[in-house]
Parts: sequence; C-alpha cells; structure tokens
Amino acid sequence: MSTTKLDSDAYTLADFLESDSQDLFEKTESFTAFLDDWKSKGTYSYHRLITSASSGRAMLRDPETGRDREMAVMSSNNYLGLNTRREVVEAAVAAVHKYGTGMCGSRFLSGTYDLVEELERELAEFERLEAAMVFTSGYQANVGALSALLRPKDVAFIDRLSHASIVDGCRLAGCACRTFKHNDMDDLERVLANSEGKHRAKLIVSEGVFSMDGDMAPLPDIVEIARRRQARVMVDEAHATGVIGPNGRGAVEHFGLDGEVDIVLGTFSKTLSATGGFIAASRAVVNYVRHYGRSYMFSASPTPAVIAAVLAGLRIVKREPQLRERLWSNVRYFHRELKRLGFEVFPDPPESAIVTIVVGADTAVRALSKRVYEEGLFISTVAYPAVPRNEGKLRLSLSANHTREQLDRAVETLGLIGGECGILGGGAHESPSYSAVAVG
Repeated sequence: MSTTKLDSDAYTLADFLESDSQDLFEKTESFTAFLDDWKSKGTYSYHRLITSASSGRAMLRDPETGRDREMAVMSSNNYLGLNTRREVVEAAVAAVHKYGTGMCGSRFLSGTYDLVEELERELAEFERLEAAMVFTSGYQANVGALSALLRPKDVAFIDRLSHASIVDGCRLAGCACRTFKHNDMDDLERVLANSEGKHRAKLIVSEGVFSMDGDMAPLPDIVEIARRRQARVMVDEAHATGVIGPNGRGAVEHFGLDGEVDIVLGTFSKTLSATGGFIAASRAVVNYVRHYGRSYMFSASPTPAVIAAVLAGLRIVKREPQLRERLWSNVRYFHRELKRLGFEVFPDPPESAIVTIVVGADTAVRALSKRVYEEGLFISTVAYPAVPRNEGKLRLSLSANHTREQLDRAVETLGLIGGECGILGGGAHESPSYSAVAVG
C-alpha cells in the first residue's frame, strides 16, 4: 500500500509512464497514490461495475453506497441492441449444450469447431470477399494480420488516429510505420512520396469509422491513391459493420468500393454484441495469415457460445434493416437536440452511431464524469493522454434500443450539466496557471 500523497488534479495518466528510479515498481506506487486520490474525489469514471444485462439501461453498483442503481447506458457499442435478443441468447445457450464451454486449445493445433467455419463462410459472403478467418478478439485480428503480412523491409501508412491494435500490429511486424494527418489526403500523398524507393511493399491502413470520434475516412481517395502508388489497402470496419451502408456492410459498401479494398477487418464486440474479430480477404491472404499470424496460432479458440451468438446476430443484421433505420433515427434526433442546446457536437452532420461532445479542459472532463454519473447517465469521458491536453470530450454511443424517452432524458440531463460546467457553446478551457501545473 502506497503512503505517498498526490493531488490527482495536477497529474494525468501520462505522468506515470516513466520513472527515474532503478526500482521497476516505483512508478506503480506513485500511480497508486494518484489513483487513490482520483477515486476519492468521485471523478474516476472507469471500470464501472455492471450487475445486469447492459442494453440501453443497466444496473450499476455504486462504489460509495455499495447499492445497485439503474442507469441509462450510452457508453456501449451495442449499436443494434442484439446482446439481449432472444434468438441470440438462445443460440449461445444451445451451443454450450452441444459443444461445452470451450475447446481448451488453439484452433491451429487442437482443431476448429464446424460452427466457426460456418461463421467464416457467412462472413466472407457478407463482405463479398473470397475468404474470412475468425480471431478470439478484434485486437488480435489487427495484430495478427498486420504482423503476419508486413516484414522489416515493408512500410505501413496509418492514419494518426488509428486504433492501438493497428499501431501494435505494425510494431510487432517490425516494419517501417509512417503516419499521416487524420483524414488528410494531401499528407498521405506527402508521406508516400517521401517513402518512395526506401521500402519494399506498401500497405495503407485506415478505419472506416474512427472509434474515438465516429467520423468516416475518405475511402475513395485512399483507394485511388493506393492504386496509383502500388500500395495495398486494409480497412478496419469495427464501428461501421451493421451501422453504415445500405446492407450494413460498412464504409466499404457505403462508398461502393466492393472489390477495391484488399483486406476488411471487423469485430464482434460492437454491432454483433459478443467478443472476437475477423479479417476477410482473398483466399491466398487468409491462408497466409492462418499460418503466420501469431495472435491466431497461439490463442485459444473462441468459445462456442460466442460463435453461435455472432452467427445469430449476423443473420439478424442481414434480414432486419429496420434496426439500422431505427438506430439512425435515434442518432439524427439526438444529434439535433444536442446542437439545439448549444453543444459543440462532432462529427456534424453525424456519420456513425458515435456522437462526441467537445468539452475542452481536462479538469472539466473529470467534473463532468462525476456529474453525469450522479444524474444516472453512463457515458464515456475521454481526456489526456487518449486525446491532446485540454481537448477532452464526452463520447456517446447510440443504440437502436434507446427509446425516445431515454434520449430526451439524456438531452435534458446533459443540458443541465453542460450549463453548470460551462461547456455549452464551445467547451471549457484551462486557466494558464492550471495548465502549467499539469504540464510540470
């Protein structure tokens, strides 16, 4: 137990990455003191304890009182509300009865369930590509595919706001990695030109919908640049699958780019309401990643319950477009109401089921996290180092399961808190004196 006392308001998570001490664990003691003080102020908003199904509303255990309370959930990526659909739950239960709880080994060495291969066939068909392969997590899908395909003489070009799993996959590959400014095609052209002749194979990686802010990538431009520069393209559709496109196939479908993107990656932990991930590509690429993707080869197989739930969810996505229509009705309504109150909302107009409210000051983000929780809203708050200092935000995820009454209540509550915290009309800002303390 650390005895150090720290004022958590003067620090961020980034301040505990390094330590001058020769004791490897010294920084963990300082961090614990920071964390204890942060929690004591009631502004710590992570690792909330959920004691029920989470779909629009959920029961959360209050850390102060130890009692459960019902809250509106706007932090989940359960975009179509499939995690509590009867047929999805029943499919998972039936799979446990048939296959047991798990294989207790990797698919590569211990065998693969017929159910997984059935899912892979349906995913390939859904993405209109030759083949697909399933990973135990979406993180592993990015890390496994990128580290398998890229080598030290190759180069990856990634958007600066790409997910951590994309960055880590490139690091594990040992390839050169060049970033370009977020959605800036002139900058992509610049870094490609500067890398000409210095590397072997080239891969451009982008998210279809960016996970933090919910804005879309300019995929037609990326594909055009890639073909002109003899580069391959990989698109992470984690937050676009089931949400974007006439049939819910993501940003690739939205832009009419079927057959133009070399690798499509998706996850099961958003719209498909389980865990896991996949890539879809040519049969040759999938076969190669199966035999060289370390995160696939050396991880246990996804459980039968998960695979069955995803299969059921995927089939619902394909046959019930009205769920997507309901989701978009909610997104447009909520976005419009927030703007009416004077919030600075991004993106504008909305491009996905993710809506962000610009806050600004790091201290304001922490204050907001406490107030929204007190008022019964479960919302993600994002601050430095996840975003630059004093560019904090509220990140809200909308669902087809949200009722108009729930949305109205959330808008009313956010309006009240936004007025209290001074973020209506453009966000709150740090005073120079506080910023100096935080940086120091």
